[in-house]
Amino acid sequence: MNRMFVVVLCLVMLAGCSSMQTTMAGSVQVRLREHGPFEIRVRTPSDALSALLYEFAVQEMGKSLAIAEREPGKGAIEITFASQGESAWVGTSSTTGTATATGSGWYTGNSYYGAANVSGGSTTVSSGGAFTWQNSTLFLVVRDGEGRRLYSADYKYKGGWELSGWVVNTPEEAARLCIERVHKQMAKDGAL
Repeated sequence: MNRMFVVVLCLVMLAGCSSMQTTMAGSVQVRLREHGPFEIRVRTPSDALSALLYEFAVQEMGKSLAIAEREPGKGAIEITFASQGESAWVGTSSTTGTATATGSGWYTGNSYYGAANVSGGSTTVSSGGAFTWQNSTLFLVVRDGEGRRLYSADYKYKGGWELSGWVVNTPEEAARLCIERVHKQMAKDGAL
C-alpha cells in the first residue's frame, strides 16, 4: 500500500511541477552581453520585497551581465514577481485573514519611477498547518536601449510540488530561488 501511495504521489508531483517559458527576439540568437550594462527594474506587491528582489537580481545577474546600479544602463532587465503562500493542514481548524500591500512603479535600487501602481492582496490561513509553501510567478524581460524586447522568461514556481517547497516558505525565499532558476535558464538558452 505504501509503494502505491509513493508512485501516485510522484505522478501527481510530475504533473503539477513548476514551468518556464522563454522567448528570444527574432529568429537569431541574441547575446545579451552586447546590449549592457543593464539597469534592473523590479515590481512586486510590497516595497520591502521589491528592494530585496532587486538585490537578489543584482547579485545573480551580475555573474553574467554588466549591471548599472547608480546610473542609467544601455538596456534594462524588468522583473515582475508575485507569490502566494499555501498550506497543507492536518486535522486542525483554520482562520482566514487578509493583507494588502502597495508599491508604485518600478524599483531601480534607489527609487521608484513610473506612474503604474502595484497593489496586491493575499488571503492567508493561519493555524497549526503541517506544511507551507509558495506558489510564485516571476516574469523577466530584457530590453535593449531602444526598449525592444530581447529576451523574456515566464517562470511559474509551484513549491507544493517540488522538494524545494520544504525549505522555500516565504515570498523572499521564493524570489531568490526564482531569479536563480531564470538566470540558469538564460545560460542554457545561450542568451548570456
